[in-house]
Amino acid sequence: MEGKTFAVGNIRPPFHASSLLLRWTENCPWNRCNFCTLYKGGSFRIRSGEEIKQDIDAVVYYRDLILDRLKCGDVYKVKRMGDISPSVSREEKRCYSMVLNWIVNDGMRTVFLQDANTIIMKKEELCEALKYLREKLPSLETVACYGRADALYKLTLKDFEEIREAGLTMLHSGFESGCDGVLKLLNKGSTRSQQIDCGQKIKKAGIEYNVFYMPGAGGKSLSERNALETADVVNRINPEFLRIRTFVVKPGSPMWELAANGDFDECSDIEKLREIRAFINALDGIDTYVISDHIINLLPQLSGFVNKDKQKMMDYIDGFLSLSEEKQKEFQLARRMCANVDYTEMELMPEDYMDQIRGVIRNAETPEKWEETLRYYLRKYI
Repeated sequence: MEGKTFAVGNIRPPFHASSLLLRWTENCPWNRCNFCTLYKGGSFRIRSGEEIKQDIDAVVYYRDLILDRLKCGDVYKVKRMGDISPSVSREEKRCYSMVLNWIVNDGMRTVFLQDANTIIMKKEELCEALKYLREKLPSLETVACYGRADALYKLTLKDFEEIREAGLTMLHSGFESGCDGVLKLLNKGSTRSQQIDCGQKIKKAGIEYNVFYMPGAGGKSLSERNALETADVVNRINPEFLRIRTFVVKPGSPMWELAANGDFDECSDIEKLREIRAFINALDGIDTYVISDHIINLLPQLSGFVNKDKQKMMDYIDGFLSLSEEKQKEFQLARRMCANVDYTEMELMPEDYMDQIRGVIRNAETPEKWEETLRYYLRKYI
């Protein structure tokens, strides 16, 4: 394999599970959000144009190698790395496997550019890299990356149009909240006015926009504002997708310290769900698709277009909230223990599994112990 590798970071949206991942920046340039520990201890770096092109060339090498081997029709043989070289390194295996996954499961259509804020690259360097990517991987339909609102705000409509013309088709942005009070609490480093300004420019430039909302990020005191003011921002932008990411206090984060000192009162699981309902109820006049595609969300099946499915989504939430406390708890714990099940299908769960669930519920004797039990399982996924 001639020692060919390409850099890959640790984080990507669930949507990009089968996408090719290419690391064009390392870590996060802000790295001060109170809820995040992901990039702590790492310094931010924009990788050079030469490094980026070498990585793309390595992908081309593996793509051509795999496609040639696939011609034999033996997919099992293609997966056997030892058949290629007796001295394959771990990094080469990782790169080979990622390209194979990209070919087989994505059809070589999608690339996600890591890490946390790739849009911060100098426009000229970003456009040059995008054009090289498109030249070498002509099958691509979608090229996406993360972009923080404060960085996106600094770009003009003309900048976005040039970036789109160079090959970027999708942006993901972690708004978390559209409430300035919550953004300050999170130390997000951006404002709702920046979110609205950059979002409207991105839409005008023809770039698909995915924004993320964290129900519960304001705690009990700011829950209503978090729902209503975030909905107002989304209404003003009309992004293609709104992705729900339920807020959970992460051990070791500044928010963890605030909670421990009594300065942040985390919402319960049910309170966060009621906030989501208030948020959806306040969405209006847009065709944004709401999706709950993360393991930490209580109701992952919750989804729909605002202009078509708003009432259906609220009815779905109401259906869960109308269950008895016992049935709610059984489903909550099953979800937090990673059961892939809808609350309407709990009767299909094996009885021995349900006995285990009920035993844990009995041991959580107080509301405080119950919420801590749920958070214990949730923290495994953040």
